[in-house]
Amino acid sequence: MEYMSTEIRSAREAMTIFKILGIKEVTTTRQIANGTQVFELPIQQMWQTLNPKPLRFATYKSGYVRNISEGNASCYQINKTKTRPAGNGYHWKGVERILIDNWEERLIYLAKFIIKNYYKKPTYLMNDYVIKCLKEAYLRDYNNNPNNRLPFGDIVHPDSSPVDDIKVIINGHRYNLS
Repeated sequence: MEYMSTEIRSAREAMTIFKILGIKEVTTTRQIANGTQVFELPIQQMWQTLNPKPLRFATYKSGYVRNISEGNASCYQINKTKTRPAGNGYHWKGVERILIDNWEERLIYLAKFIIKNYYKKPTYLMNDYVIKCLKEAYLRDYNNNPNNRLPFGDIVHPDSSPVDDIKVIINGHRYNLS
């Protein structure tokens, strides 16, 4: 049996892995002019709103690699980090990103990051039908059923005033103290 290497060593291998995994390049013409490449995974994130958002990653000519998915509050850097000691104009130690200057190395780093964080871990895949059913069930069962709302909904509502209604149960008998 011939051993097959799983190490990604070139941009060509990274692009082949992207093609196999269904990762598309969605770079705009303006981003191309700026030296940026954007890739979209076939995996989508879904939060409490039940609106799936595509996972997107970008590599920049400046050396950064970032997660730029729509569901994030802002894009965040996924470059490796190193600690910067105090001194040289800095009063405290801090963390610096290690920039990746070479385009091929950025692509290889991104491919390894995506495989490590999104394809080696168990992922729950849901098709559009399952998402539609979840939305319908959420709207039907949760929002429209008063029993699912907070028990102190009248206090939470900004237009209402709290009612001092105190109930006590002693030896099985209920007493209202208001």
